[in-house]
Amino acid sequence: MKVLLIPCGIGMGHTSRSVALAQKLEADGDEVLFASYGSGYQMLNEYSDYDVVKLPTIKFYGSSGELNFKHTALKSIDAPYIFLKSIYHESRIIKEFNPDVVVSDSHYSVPITCKVLGIPCVLVSNDLAPELKEVNQKDRTLEYLENGLQRFIKDVSRLCDSIIIPDIQNSYEVPAPIRHRVNFTGPILKMDTHLMASKKELRQRFGFGKSEKMVMATVGGSEFGNKLLKLLHQAAPDLDCDRIILVTGPQIKLDLESSPRIICKRFLGDIMEWMKLSDFLVSLAGHTTSMEIASLGIPSLMVPIENHPEQLKNAMKMKNYGIAHLENMGTLTSERLSENINHLLEDQDLKKNAEKTRNIFSQYNGTEDAVSIIRSCVETGDEFSD
Repeated sequence: MKVLLIPCGIGMGHTSRSVALAQKLEADGDEVLFASYGSGYQMLNEYSDYDVVKLPTIKFYGSSGELNFKHTALKSIDAPYIFLKSIYHESRIIKEFNPDVVVSDSHYSVPITCKVLGIPCVLVSNDLAPELKEVNQKDRTLEYLENGLQRFIKDVSRLCDSIIIPDIQNSYEVPAPIRHRVNFTGPILKMDTHLMASKKELRQRFGFGKSEKMVMATVGGSEFGNKLLKLLHQAAPDLDCDRIILVTGPQIKLDLESSPRIICKRFLGDIMEWMKLSDFLVSLAGHTTSMEIASLGIPSLMVPIENHPEQLKNAMKMKNYGIAHLENMGTLTSERLSENINHLLEDQDLKKNAEKTRNIFSQYNGTEDAVSIIRSCVETGDEFSD
């Protein structure tokens, strides 16, 4: 089976999920090809052995730590052209590679391209009804954009043979017209948590002491994590831990000074192992990171990108599980950050809830189930077509 994987290139979570699927597909003897843009393309091109084709770039705008949807909309006046250009490039790639199925992770031009070319398409998405405005925020422009985007995604989703939500059962409300196409598989992860080495074994392998208190921070692939990384670096002298691991992402250009106590990494292909050997995690609130935190059972402090409703929604879920504490990016200071981390490192309830959450998520094997769904779409052909 030949599979073309096209993840959204904004951030690294979509690409990470696609890599997890590619690893499983290749292990089963299937052939894969990637197409992406932005930090997704950069991650695949620089840090993997996969063949990847570059697509036209889609960008979001904002200041450090804050997303600005209105400014993004104003700067994206050429969006229809980029959309059509992307369809053109996707068509060329599909005709040249001749895949049996195309898997799109939140890149919504792909189902249209596949429908035109008669190729089965599987959509991976953790948010089929995205929101652009904060709760109770009154903004007619954002409301108009949100309603249009939600209608568009609902219509595009109807073109797919199957839709995979990489989360636990009923974690999201699914629009009625597409419920029969939706499968909740659980998290799609690059590593099987059931087969991973123990925390003790991982620390020994990476050269850390078994009793060292370790804090890790990861902020994904975009520049929106710059502020959090800077604050953590400033807070480092006041943290009650032995080691601090800062993972910056391929598109972040920060000159953070390393030391025996502060370990700076630009990218970690085995990031789940580094997360597991840590005692506490500080992060933004991307969906893939949230799923890794929940599946590994790591107590956390989550700082969603400001004005990013999806990240706030992800963080609130982790808070409701009792596995994470939330902080506001806009008002966060290095002093408040160090106080929070030091307090949460000793929070026994957080540790107990993290273990309970891990047990819930351990019931799923999302990557394997997702690959089975992809394979079934090839075998059944156009079973779900209207």
